[in-house]
Amino acid sequence: MSQPVDFETRIAGLDLSLFAAIESQSDDGDKLSWLALQRVARRSGSYAYLEIGSHLGGSIQPHLLDPRCRKILSIDKRPGEQPDDRGQRFRYDDNSTARMIANLRALDADQVSKIVCFDSDAQGVDVSLLSDRPDLCFIDGEHTESHVLSDFDFCARVCSSQAIIYFHDDWVIYPALARILRRLERQKKAYRAFKLQGSTFAIALGESSIPEDDFLKKDGRQFIFQMRVRRLLKGLVPSFLLPLARRLRGLIQ
Repeated sequence: MSQPVDFETRIAGLDLSLFAAIESQSDDGDKLSWLALQRVARRSGSYAYLEIGSHLGGSIQPHLLDPRCRKILSIDKRPGEQPDDRGQRFRYDDNSTARMIANLRALDADQVSKIVCFDSDAQGVDVSLLSDRPDLCFIDGEHTESHVLSDFDFCARVCSSQAIIYFHDDWVIYPALARILRRLERQKKAYRAFKLQGSTFAIALGESSIPEDDFLKKDGRQFIFQMRVRRLLKGLVPSFLLPLARRLRGLIQ
């Protein structure tokens, strides 16, 4: 009988089976990116993880299993549906903390005690209740510009000085990402922005050195520029010229 693979080997190899137990609304590119960021966060020892928008707990599961993750902070208002900048409202049936905790307890009952849940918007969380400054923050709540900005402001206020804050569905929320980067530049705050695989975008705060990693090479500012060009082409180019526009778009990528 083969021996089980230990966690260190799995995270070093970005093993996607770390997401196998609980459904996650993400593709393999996202999952690889999230594991790569987790690998960075744990390089200096233990870390605390915060996420906004937990739903079933799919994105929490690799942190639950990680012996170096000392605390998990989950913030989710638990709406039945919520608005989105795509002009739709997305439903989240049976969206409860109890359901999420049950999923995670089935995965590893011994580690559930390190999870602290807040059933509210991020701005409604009493920061005095946060015993740990998170080193890794994941924003995947309401995909509207105002909420993304608010969620980032909260994370930047409570996180460690060298934290990484990352976002899902960057192709939807890129206007908010552009505003965040402009604000950091106006405030003369050190940061690095990265476009990762899938629809993941990350901002590393402070002056910390980021290790050489294929997932952390693509400039996030270039991605935002490309998305703006796409929106401009979509708004200005007649439908019969769209094939040509797509070819031009490919040349700038």
